[in-house]
Amino acid sequence: MDQVPSSPGGRSRRVRRKTQSVPDDLSTDEQLMIRQAIENSKLDTGISDGQEIASIPPGAVYHPTVEEFKDPLVYIAKIRKEAEQYGICKVVPPPGWNPPCHVDMSSGKRFETKRQLVHKLQQGITFDDGDMYTPAEYQSFASDQTKRWKEAHYPDRDMTLAELEKDYWSIVETGKTEYVAEYGNDIDCTEYWSGFPLSTRGRSMNGTNVNTGEGLPEPEYGSEEYYRESWWNLNNISNTPGSVLRHVRVPINGVNVPWLYMGTLFSTFCWHNEDNYLYSINYHHKGSPKQWYGVPGTKEDADGLEKVFKNFLMQRMKEAPDLLHHITTMFSPILLRKAKIPVCKLVQFPGEFIVTFPRSFHGGFSYGPNIGEAVNFATPDWIQHGAAANERYRVFAGPSGF
Repeated sequence: MDQVPSSPGGRSRRVRRKTQSVPDDLSTDEQLMIRQAIENSKLDTGISDGQEIASIPPGAVYHPTVEEFKDPLVYIAKIRKEAEQYGICKVVPPPGWNPPCHVDMSSGKRFETKRQLVHKLQQGITFDDGDMYTPAEYQSFASDQTKRWKEAHYPDRDMTLAELEKDYWSIVETGKTEYVAEYGNDIDCTEYWSGFPLSTRGRSMNGTNVNTGEGLPEPEYGSEEYYRESWWNLNNISNTPGSVLRHVRVPINGVNVPWLYMGTLFSTFCWHNEDNYLYSINYHHKGSPKQWYGVPGTKEDADGLEKVFKNFLMQRMKEAPDLLHHITTMFSPILLRKAKIPVCKLVQFPGEFIVTFPRSFHGGFSYGPNIGEAVNFATPDWIQHGAAANERYRVFAGPSGF
């Protein structure tokens, strides 16, 4: 844990601050921003340097065998006791896993994006709508954006992930470099595409509804049929034997039907935990890596993150008490470490899964153009967390996902 230095005599020295005031001739929004800046200046919010970010410990990483990989819920239950202490974990499939991405890159269908002002992510500002793109158009846009950043900052060599991570937090924390990312988030897999093929045995909520695979053997690992019928296929995981969500017989986007995500350099999934405190699983189909940060889902740690959030955005919280649920705010994990809240990080590469545990806060960003997919799931141990989430929704007068 980080230590706060004290004076030589063992007592912290207190510096008397001059009273700071806000000019009366500013707009209400400008006055709020200045008041928040004054409040934040009283906190220990020094800009995170590369060394501090690099010192964040890694999350848990698992490499199941083909036998262990048969059933995701059984495997996650096996690693849960250790992995949930990190809030998030990475699962690397066994050798031979190589499913093709089924997103139709030649499709003329356009999807919506959100316009993220990365240099203002600490302010909790609502994202405006960005442009609409076909998959090929978005790929071109995202590739060009990454290329422009390299030409401007690393013209003579390749960029490292450590350098880009430092660049990202410099943009977020200082706001000195304006940077806009258009993020294709929450793309409806039933209306557009899933990166996984749909089951022909009735396992996909958005596939065939009749179980035509009764009594058939499981497909051979790594075969075309395996990727269609595997329980690790995110279209199928909610119907895995032992899944609580098997009993939800209507499709709910993001809950038992996946969302698709198209990212670009520094597009951000801001700090949040899942609706109803469900588990989530994210698969990286193709493209540049994603950077993840996670906090354990204990009540103490989740409440601790919320306290840091409220202190950091006190003025905005007065306007929107449920601001954290808007998923529009990012702040450095170093702030959490300084508040003695455990935080870890993981880099997700193509072909890898990230699992988030109930109530765990998580967030991160992309290192360049990529395609991902995510969905919720629930095991019997989730039920206690679901009850806590319902109480939380009651307090905030918000609806649950069911």
